[in-house]
Amino acid sequence: MSRCIVTLSLLVFCISFLPNQKLFAEASGMEAGMRFGAGERVPGRFDGDLKQFASTFNPLIFSDVNLRGGKTSYLYEGFVRFLLDSRNRIGFFVGRNDWEILQLTEVTSDLYYTKLNSEIYSYHVLGMYHFSMPIWKNWEWENGLGMGFTSADWNIRGYSIGEPLPDTQYFNQRGRLRGSGLVYRAETAINHRLYENTFFQIGLGYHHIAIDKFSGNYNGETSSFYIRADGRVGVIDDTRILDATVSTAQSFRRLDMNSGAWMIYFSAYQRFLY
Repeated sequence: MSRCIVTLSLLVFCISFLPNQKLFAEASGMEAGMRFGAGERVPGRFDGDLKQFASTFNPLIFSDVNLRGGKTSYLYEGFVRFLLDSRNRIGFFVGRNDWEILQLTEVTSDLYYTKLNSEIYSYHVLGMYHFSMPIWKNWEWENGLGMGFTSADWNIRGYSIGEPLPDTQYFNQRGRLRGSGLVYRAETAINHRLYENTFFQIGLGYHHIAIDKFSGNYNGETSSFYIRADGRVGVIDDTRILDATVSTAQSFRRLDMNSGAWMIYFSAYQRFLY
């Protein structure tokens, strides 16, 4: 679906070379504004990997994992854009992207129950290019592409409980992990001039983040989420990953995150002329 917006943006870029198009955008100046968006995440490999979570790598213990939530995404941004001419703008977007709480539960064959609630949010800085063209009177159509950097926090709260009474054991699960990577954006929007230099915007965008690993503190140890060669995912102390590799005769790689979301967003911005 993201290819549709990219294709649409390229098409409009080609149209920009057609002559005799009268625009109402000023040829020099800057714009500053705020944006709020909400949308739906596109399930991907990250979600699929988490469904293979295992609290133990013992091959004799089987588990059933359920993953819920984490589908809704919220966007908060501020931006500054510079008018290169009457149609073209470049700018910088700084913002935050929040996920709905992601809930993971696991039941194992040795009668342990684990529940983990994940709060995931990221901060980003984007450089973007936008092209606009008039539609009718004070309305214009705008398309943009951009990329930048992101830093994501993954906070985990939960517990594990198991063993029959009276030997029942309870363990708190606490984690604070962080990762960094790249962010990509493709969007299309309709702009409406409210006053002489005040604009309102409604648009549709695809926001994608790519982070190659997470690491941080988990239950008091410096740890990461690792994927074993058989696909099972678990949290392992970074200093003990070599021992785990030798003892299980398996290779491990860190869990990565490639996740995108479709966003409907609303912006309000002010134009300042030079």
